[in-house]
Amino acid sequence: MFKGDRLFMIPSSSPLQCMGFLMEGEGDVIGIDSCTQAESEKLENLALSLGGRVKCWFLTHAHFDHIEGLIGILERGKVRVDAVAYSFPPLDYIERVEKAENRVARVADLERAIAARGVPVLRPEKGKWMQAGHFRVLPLSDGSPVGETLNPSSVVYRVETRGDSVLFLGDMDWRAEEKILREFPAEIRCPVVQMAHHGQQGVTEKFYQAVSPKVCLWPTPEWLWNNDIGGGYGSGPFKTLETRSWMEKLGTVNYRFTDDITEIR
Repeated sequence: MFKGDRLFMIPSSSPLQCMGFLMEGEGDVIGIDSCTQAESEKLENLALSLGGRVKCWFLTHAHFDHIEGLIGILERGKVRVDAVAYSFPPLDYIERVEKAENRVARVADLERAIAARGVPVLRPEKGKWMQAGHFRVLPLSDGSPVGETLNPSSVVYRVETRGDSVLFLGDMDWRAEEKILREFPAEIRCPVVQMAHHGQQGVTEKFYQAVSPKVCLWPTPEWLWNNDIGGGYGSGPFKTLETRSWMEKLGTVNYRFTDDITEIR
């Protein structure tokens, strides 16, 4: 699939949803989101086993279950991070919408940790390629606010490997998809896709049809995979099962959380 490059998906250490990936090839390592504080040391140990240096850590959006792990990694300083790339909405907007959703905003903590380590911050520009070691990364959105929630502000990244390309959607949802479909109809077509918003209540079937993936990465705990909130299969309000049915129509191979880190070559 990746012709010598490797992708690692870090599972949640609790029932919470989270998302964090590392990619390695030719000795170069990049990160895409970083899970929560609970997964931070597991992610750190993986990075250390891959050489202890990350060329660039790309962040999709500001939710704690995507950025918190990196805060701990930066604070401990065991892993060398050459750069962090993100494009978040203004801090006052983030803090307002997070408070409204009963979440704790961690962006200020992230920025303090970045500054304390003296790590350069890169601002992804929509449609402009970025180079991180031998990986080429194309942002397909710019992190602009859409409504009163952070999910549709996710920066979408297309990552080029020596083999198949990977499309990382973060927590993007239907409110942001039409613009990307219109502006990047060719670039979103990708053999490997990370399922938007953990595979539940993300983008529409139309969007996935345009991506036309062969492989799907589900940063999804088992209860969410089965939409089971305690009453059995399908007992929850989430749309995971519907999304799974779309992927069945496309005939994809699906990777989801297991008890350990998933490695895909």
